Amino acid sequence: MTKKKEPTFSVLMSVYKNDNPEHLKLALESIYEKQTKKPDEIVIVFDGPLTREQLGVLDEFRRNKKNIVNYYPQKENKGLGEALRIGTERCKCDYIFRMDSDDISAPMRFEIQSKYIEKHKNIDVLGTSIAEFINSPEENNKKIRVCPKKQRDIIQWAKKRNPMNHMTVCIKRKSLIEAGGYKTLKYMEDYYLWIRMISHGFILENINKPLVYARIGNGFIERRNSKAQIDGWKVINDYMLQRKMITKKESIINTVSRNIFIFLPGFAKKLIYGKFLRKNG
Repeated sequence: MTKKKEPTFSVLMSVYKNDNPEHLKLALESIYEKQTKKPDEIVIVFDGPLTREQLGVLDEFRRNKKNIVNYYPQKENKGLGEALRIGTERCKCDYIFRMDSDDISAPMRFEIQSKYIEKHKNIDVLGTSIAEFINSPEENNKKIRVCPKKQRDIIQWAKKRNPMNHMTVCIKRKSLIEAGGYKTLKYMEDYYLWIRMISHGFILENINKPLVYARIGNGFIERRNSKAQIDGWKVINDYMLQRKMITKKESIINTVSRNIFIFLPGFAKKLIYGKFLRKNG
């Protein structure tokens, strides 16, 4: 009897000049050396020129792994959406694990998610919870962002909030391409992708277990206080309204509440995130 072929997995990461080299080193170690299940390939897009220190970290990481680790330098910084679009085209495996350049994957992340995918082949995107930290994943005061587990709840959540933790997802490459792939929408590339995948009928699911330690305090609040967020939300809101994913009333409520939140002072945002939008770890 012929043994059934297991699906293959890529890891996709984007790096740009403002990334901390030490944080990058820890992120890279966490997706290969410290994983109980190694990925089949690692695709890293350089989103514009990098620093000497970053290139040193990347060169050291690729040593003895040149058949697995592939770098794709870009001449200009064009943003995360474009970098991930380029990276998707270079990935050769069945599934793509996303990873950010300053976060840390738990040692069993790839093993747990890949096993889940193999048992539930209908799933197109599988995410997990995240444990947020400031200085070290060993901190005792980590906050957990838990997203809805099943498709029905994810669809409802997506009307108002991002239903997936982007740095945790494992995406079926074929489905990602069919949905139109990553597009440029500053700070909201992932949210835009999820609603487009939902509208195309793809299945999204989450494991309610933190398998990625997400670094915050690195402009986390500031990124939620910009005109780009308002512009991005309008694109997403209009898309959902046009495809009848939300009603006109829900669209108005979304616009008003999001604009109020964006212009809240930083301390108020921190309070809301800490008290209402996160759980204690």
